[in-house]
Amino acid sequence: MELISVSGLKKTFDTLEVLTDINFTVCQGETIAVIGPSGAGKSTMLRCLINLEKADGGTIAIEGEPLIKNGVYVEDKVARHVCRKMGMVFQNFHLFPHLTVLGNLIEAPIAVSKLPKAKAIERAEGLLGKVGLLDKRDAYPSALSGGQKQRVAIARALMMQPDILLFDEPTSSLDPLLTGEVLGVMKELAREHMTMVVVTHEMGFAREVADRVLFMADGVIMADGTPEEIFDHPKQQRVAQFIASIL
Repeated sequence: MELISVSGLKKTFDTLEVLTDINFTVCQGETIAVIGPSGAGKSTMLRCLINLEKADGGTIAIEGEPLIKNGVYVEDKVARHVCRKMGMVFQNFHLFPHLTVLGNLIEAPIAVSKLPKAKAIERAEGLLGKVGLLDKRDAYPSALSGGQKQRVAIARALMMQPDILLFDEPTSSLDPLLTGEVLGVMKELAREHMTMVVVTHEMGFAREVADRVLFMADGVIMADGTPEEIFDHPKQQRVAQFIASIL
């Protein structure tokens, strides 16, 4: 079952065309790694998927429901409904500094989904246990390491019980020691067949965990294949040059 379908996606900032013609699909349970040089449009593409950036053309459908179709967006109420099927984990955590870890997790389910507070706390404690941070439930973000903040951010995204998780370079601001603990949580989600689209510079994760790898450059997806096809037998020279430069 296709959970994400993107065709002809375009995005321009002023006169700079960042996304030229993006086409791909994501099936239920797949982990998709999106790799490529800086400035390729990877993060912009991800932000368009969840409506944090407005595309200038193309079609995005989530579980068969359009967010934008042939360049025309659905009304805001429908867009919110479509986007609630997804959760996003950002590079810089985006935790609320004035709330505890528990407070960060229960805020949206109570405010948006009207989940009773007791149920929200129960769900939050379960997810904090899942990411190994139940002992930090009453801590504030300022008391956490970068890796702990990112694991809290993952748990917070899971609180809304999304069908799809989007990750925008989730380890790029972490030192190597902390990167491993975040990737460990993501690997566990992949084993549980959580549908994930991960923009990443972690080639080890892309090679070992992803079902498919998308290579983006110059605003287009130049290659879409298995990790073995992309890393070991790249067909395009641009892909081969990139792989050779980072491995």
